[in-house]
Amino acid sequence: MSRRPRLLPLIVTVLALAVIAVAADLAARTWATARVAQEVRREYGLSEDPRITVAGGSFLWQAARGRFEDVTVTVARVSTGSVDLRDVRIRVPEVDVPRSVLTGGAGTVDVSGGTLRARVPYDQLADDLSVGGLDVALARAGDAVRASTGVGVFGLRVDLAVTGRPVLDGDSVRLEPLEAELAGARVPLARAEQLLEAAGFGGWSFPLRGIPAQVRLETLQVADSGLVVTGSLTPGAHEVG
Repeated sequence: MSRRPRLLPLIVTVLALAVIAVAADLAARTWATARVAQEVRREYGLSEDPRITVAGGSFLWQAARGRFEDVTVTVARVSTGSVDLRDVRIRVPEVDVPRSVLTGGAGTVDVSGGTLRARVPYDQLADDLSVGGLDVALARAGDAVRASTGVGVFGLRVDLAVTGRPVLDGDSVRLEPLEAELAGARVPLARAEQLLEAAGFGGWSFPLRGIPAQVRLETLQVADSGLVVTGSLTPGAHEVG
């Protein structure tokens, strides 16, 4: 009976220390991710701070060894120069951060590489096609994309639609035409191309200018609101501060 009163204070003390340790870990994580978010916002001219998450267990332990695991950066919108990437998600498996950076100073951060996923809205892509008086609209058509516009036929404006398969071509998206419709009726692709060229159409290429050099686009997927592109990040060193 005499041991129980002495054991209870010990348990309470251990629990209190655990709570303090967790609180300190959360505070350090919050401060560090906020600083990284501000740096990323400044570097890329974002309109708001991105969301930074760090997995990999205790933040303080990762900070003590100078290596953070499973870092994810989520940005709602990034302007690349020709289009706005939406819902951008960058995931990096390992980031080495020197103590000088962790204490608020300058230094070199080593990134092990990673992956990128982003969505390119159809209206952004359509801007590159809407030239020469053409007003082009893009929409999903199953696993393909449907481009619709109006062209002149014998002095009348007629609806023309071309459905094509989007493919990556370096840092551009190219639409490979599959079929065409004129006023709701199927027509040969060659006929559709003739009408588009006569209207000043410039081709089925959507350049994604401004993609960072360390990003290599690899795949794309057709979605309801745009094309989803994925790519890889090459390892590299980045100056901070």
